[in-house]
Amino acid sequence: MQTGKLTSEGDRRVVLVTGGARGIGLEIVRRFLADGYRVAFVATKAKHVDQALESLGRAEDRLYGQVTDITQQNEVSALVGRIRNRWGEITTLINNAGISPKRANQEVSWFVQMSPEEWVRVIDVNLTGPFGLIRLLAPSMVANGYGRIINVGSLAGRTVPLIAGPHYAASKAGLVGLTRAAARDLAPHGITVNCIAPGRVLSDLTGPADDAVNRSALWRIPVGRFGRAEEVAHVAAFLASPMAGFITGATIDITGGEFGA
Repeated sequence: MQTGKLTSEGDRRVVLVTGGARGIGLEIVRRFLADGYRVAFVATKAKHVDQALESLGRAEDRLYGQVTDITQQNEVSALVGRIRNRWGEITTLINNAGISPKRANQEVSWFVQMSPEEWVRVIDVNLTGPFGLIRLLAPSMVANGYGRIINVGSLAGRTVPLIAGPHYAASKAGLVGLTRAAARDLAPHGITVNCIAPGRVLSDLTGPADDAVNRSALWRIPVGRFGRAEEVAHVAAFLASPMAGFITGATIDITGGEFGA
């Protein structure tokens, strides 16, 4: 039952982007603004929210940024309530927020070095946070007969993680499974759920191109360059569009050929 009844009213397209103040998330926000959406985004630091709003030109009444910890259900519920009061129901959810803790030398912690607290924090942000948002927003999407949910995973969740830590890899692999399960449950209601799995994309999370870790990773990428955040945003925009209505439960790899090479 895919009615798509909200897609014909462009001014009612409302997207929520988590981790939307920097890197891939910021480019997703920028792209959806360009496509005419009303865009709400969250980040964990006020300075990052302010910087993002400034860089985006504040976009008058179509942009809203807020500090929110997606692991805190009361904060998330309050956020969704504010968005609904401002614009109505959220039609598109993009679970982009993610963390990958590093040690002082920018290396990740492996099993014997990792504290249980660090493990839990990464799983909470990268996997439990998206679950909570999907669970919160799915009922209204079901009621409207339309919705788009896009989870931002990682190459680290698709193959042997050569750079990411075990907590990050496990959380992103779990996100692929969550995507499939949610897609199965929500497909009869006109809601698609897909996952994007970027490879080495230059962002605040991965660091500059001349970083030692990035230099060592470049040789593994068949196209011979790093990805760009806007390339991930283009895929998110397509998956959110009516053209992608027959795509659900999929994971789209954006790795320059590294996955499967």
